[in-house]
Amino acid sequence: MQKDKGFRRRVITLISVTLVTAAVVAVYLAYGVHSRSNLPLIVPKDANWFYHFQSRSVDEAARKSADSRPLYYDSFYYTLVKLPVLHNVKDAGQPGIYLMTDVVLFADEKGWYAALTVTSEEKLNAFCRDNVPADLIEAPVNKEEFTYVKSKTRNLYFAYKHKACVFYIPSDTAADVAFAEQALREVFTRKDSSIYNVAALQELYDRDCQIVFWQKSTGHGVQLSGDYAQFYYTDSARNKQPVSPLYLFSKAGLKYGEADVERMLDKNNRIKSREYLNQTFRAMFYFLKPFVK
Repeated sequence: MQKDKGFRRRVITLISVTLVTAAVVAVYLAYGVHSRSNLPLIVPKDANWFYHFQSRSVDEAARKSADSRPLYYDSFYYTLVKLPVLHNVKDAGQPGIYLMTDVVLFADEKGWYAALTVTSEEKLNAFCRDNVPADLIEAPVNKEEFTYVKSKTRNLYFAYKHKACVFYIPSDTAADVAFAEQALREVFTRKDSSIYNVAALQELYDRDCQIVFWQKSTGHGVQLSGDYAQFYYTDSARNKQPVSPLYLFSKAGLKYGEADVERMLDKNNRIKSREYLNQTFRAMFYFLKPFVK
C-alpha cells in the first residue's frame, strides 16, 4: 500500500510538472508569435527611409481575407533565398533565420540595409561556416558588437548579432572594410537613438499595421485584416493629400497603366487586401534586388 501511495505521488508530481512546463511553453510561444517585432530597433532615427514588412502577420491577414494566398506569395520566399549567404537553403528554418517573419529595409548616408530576424545565432554561425560556398563569401569576422562576412564577388556585407541580421551595401562603391565595420557598428549599438522610439511610428504599430513606411519625418501604415486595405497616417502626413494605395509599389519600380489602376482600385480609391498583398510581394523583389543581383 505504501508503495502504491509513493507511485501515485510520483505520477501526480510528474503530471503537475508536465502541465506547468506546457503552460510555460504556451506562454512563450504566444509571446514569440504575437508580440510586436523588435527588428526596427536596429534602424537609426536619422534613416532616409524605412520600410517594415511583417510577413507573418501579413500571412495571417491573407488567410483571413482570401481563400488562398496571393499569387506572388511564393516568389517572396524564393527572392529571400537568393540573398547572399542564404544560398543552399533547403528549409526555411535551416539557417537560423526567420525567412517569413519580418523584413526591414532602410537607407542612410552610409548605405542600404535589409534586415531579418535571427532565431539561432549558433545555427547561423554553423550555416555560414559549413553551407555557403567558399567562393561566395570570406571567412566570418568576429567583432565585439557583431559577426560579419563579406562577399567575395561584390561590395556586400552580412552581419548578425543576437536576434537580428543585416545585409549591407555601402553607399560609396570605393568604401573599405573599416567604413563598413563602422556603419554596422552603429546599426547594432545605437538602440537608444532608434527609429523605433519615434512616437509617430508607435501609433502605426499600435494600430496593428502589417506594413509601415517612413520617410523624411512622415509615414503611413497599412492594416490588412479586412477585405480592403486600411491606411493610417502620422500627424505630419495627415494634412497632406493621402497617398495612392499604389504609392509604395511605384516607388519600388513597378509600372502601372491606366487599365491596371482601374482593375485594382475601386471608385473610392480603395484596394482589396489580397490585391495589396499581391502587389507587395511583387514589390519586395525590387526592394531586395540590390542585394540579390
